[in-house]
Amino acid sequence: MGFCLFNNVVIATSFLLNQKEFGINNIFIVDWDVHHGNGTQKMFWKDSRVLFFSIHRHEYGTFYPTGDDGSHIMIGEGAGAGYNINVPWENAICDPLGGCCITPHGYSIL
Repeated sequence: MGFCLFNNVVIATSFLLNQKEFGINNIFIVDWDVHHGNGTQKMFWKDSRVLFFSIHRHEYGTFYPTGDDGSHIMIGEGAGAGYNINVPWENAICDPLGGCCITPHGYSIL
């Protein structure tokens, strides 16, 4: 699936939402790096308590993890429809590891 054996963000989010005494009803997850957060997306695909926002290299579905999961049209399902936002970068070049061309100033704006 992805690079995580245990997804710390998913574990922490699930824990916090299930602890009623904390009074946390909604969580916003921002994931920006070269790869799409497909594991996190799948965990909260139908959950309106979590807004998942991912910025990643996509290359029209040919960049790892391949497929349509990282497409802008993937918005969630059922109660979670509209709570999944993908911002795919297309035609990214420059970075030798991930191929994303973004400056330190660009990262500071994100």
